[in-house]
Amino acid sequence: MKIKWLGWASWLIKTGGKTIYVDPFKGNVKEKADIVLASHNHPDHCDAKQLAKIRKDSTVVLTPSAFAKDIDAEGLDVGGEKTIEGIKIKAVPAYNLNIPNHQKDRDTGFVIEAEGKKIYFAADTDLIEEMSNLKGIDLALLPIGGKFTMDLDCAVEAVKRIKPKTVIPMHYGVIDIVFGGKLMHVELKADPKEFAEKAGDIAEVKVLKQGEEISY
Repeated sequence: MKIKWLGWASWLIKTGGKTIYVDPFKGNVKEKADIVLASHNHPDHCDAKQLAKIRKDSTVVLTPSAFAKDIDAEGLDVGGEKTIEGIKIKAVPAYNLNIPNHQKDRDTGFVIEAEGKKIYFAADTDLIEEMSNLKGIDLALLPIGGKFTMDLDCAVEAVKRIKPKTVIPMHYGVIDIVFGGKLMHVELKADPKEFAEKAGDIAEVKVLKQGEEISY
C-alpha cells in the first residue's frame, strides 16, 4: 500500500491495484482515479478543477448525499458502507461542536479497509465521542490545525481514544482559496513536530512533507 500526502487534507492511496484520492484539492496530480472520496463540499476538500483532472468515465466518486448531485457522485452518508473490488469504505461521523461549518450527520470522515488494514481519514472534525467507537485502526490521518477542526492537543486526545498503530497529521499550514466568491488566506500554525512529540508515546507518528509518499 502506498500513501502520499498531497497537502492540506488531500491524499493519494494506492492499494489493491486501485488509485484512490481523498478530499481532492492540493497536489500536482497526474494519475486518474479509480475511487474518489470527498468528505464534504468545501473547495479546500473537493475542488472542481482538481476533481476534473483525476476523473475518468469509470471513476467512482463517493460523498455525502447532501452534495452528491453537485458533483455527479454517489451518496454515502454516516454509517453507510460500500465495497469496491475488495476495498471497503465506510462513512463515519465528522463534525464541529460549536460552529456550523461541519455538521453532524451531514459531513463525513471515512474508514478505508484494504489489504487487511484500516485507514481512518478524520476529515474536518472536532474531537468527538464517536472516535472512541473506532476499532482496529492501523493508520489515522488526523487534522491538527484548529479553527475549523480540532487543534493539536485535541488531536493528541483523539490518538488516545482511537489507539491507532500509526498516525499522520494533516490540515495545517497555509492555503489561499476562493470561498463564497472571496479569496481567503488561511493560516493554521500548528506544529506537526510538536504533535509528534506529544503523541509519540501513544502511537507511531509520521510527519510527511507535501508530496511525500510512504509504503504502509
